Amino acid sequence: MIKVGIIGVGGISQVAHIPNFQKIENVKVEAICDINEEKLNYVAEKFNIPKKFTDWEKMIEENLDAVVICSPNVYHAIQAIKSMENGKHVLCEKPICLTVEEAENIFKTVEKTKKVFMGAFPRRFLGETIILKKLVEDGFFGEIYYLKASYLRRRGIPGLGTWFTSKKLAGGGPMMDVGVHMIDMVLYIAGLTEPKIVFGSTFEKFKDKAVDGGWPPIDTRKGDKPIGKMEVEDLATGFVKFSNGAVLFVEASWAGNSEVGLKGSLFGTKAGAQLPDPIESKNPVRIYAETNGVISDIIPEIPKMDSYFEEVKHFIECIIEGKEPITKKEEIISVVKIIEGIYKSAEKNQPIEY
Repeated sequence: MIKVGIIGVGGISQVAHIPNFQKIENVKVEAICDINEEKLNYVAEKFNIPKKFTDWEKMIEENLDAVVICSPNVYHAIQAIKSMENGKHVLCEKPICLTVEEAENIFKTVEKTKKVFMGAFPRRFLGETIILKKLVEDGFFGEIYYLKASYLRRRGIPGLGTWFTSKKLAGGGPMMDVGVHMIDMVLYIAGLTEPKIVFGSTFEKFKDKAVDGGWPPIDTRKGDKPIGKMEVEDLATGFVKFSNGAVLFVEASWAGNSEVGLKGSLFGTKAGAQLPDPIESKNPVRIYAETNGVISDIIPEIPKMDSYFEEVKHFIECIIEGKEPITKKEEIISVVKIIEGIYKSAEKNQPIEY
């Protein structure tokens, strides 16, 4: 029996982690932790979880095999490190941490403790990601030299006035929250690491007319008291050049007068691809190729995957079978470098070099 404890029982815990761990044979969500006692009691009763804590340091001293970190971003690194030092494997929600220094300290602890550390990037388990990753590895696209990643909302600020919009607790706005998903996905598919130059800009045009975007779901917010302000950006953009010369353009917004949705693009010397929002069936994954000298579009049949379930299943398999997690050290650090670089560049109004 693999016993799991979860730090932070907000929306992502209730929607993705707890119900999917409970689907896996010989896995038990043994304990949960949250400083919001009303929410803690609600979640414990809803999911029949026996142990409750308001202090995460006490929870990780329990007889648990693994800890899932779903707390505000600023706590991810310290909670991951302390959990591994207490003998626990760790699945950590995105963003993995706020700085490159924190990421390096996490992996020093991985090396020291030999525990499984996995980043929670469910988009890696989508059908389109799996198919395109295999095509890239087989050389179908040739050299990938340009990437685009976009996640835009018209009015979609999560948990307005809670930790999501606190600079101290979240570290940033939409680039930390949703841009991270798209950056990780396109870099993972392309097999790119080692960002060398990052230039970024951030905008705060909707602070005075910010509206809540409906996430986390209202029924997962028991006891929340949103008294804070909108302290982070509503739009962030970045331009990244990698050591091999490839370039990434990324944009992420919670609010703006713009198109909406998420999409990614790969430009290769032999073929390219567009990854649209998987929810929008009218706009499928499209591969831009040449067939016998004729320019052609290919629309592959994409298998439907329950990405959150596949994510937690993979984490448990890594623990039981001693497998290396799908999220590698250099991949995680590359994503952290890019996001940290975007915010630093925006603040200093100059490129950041690594």
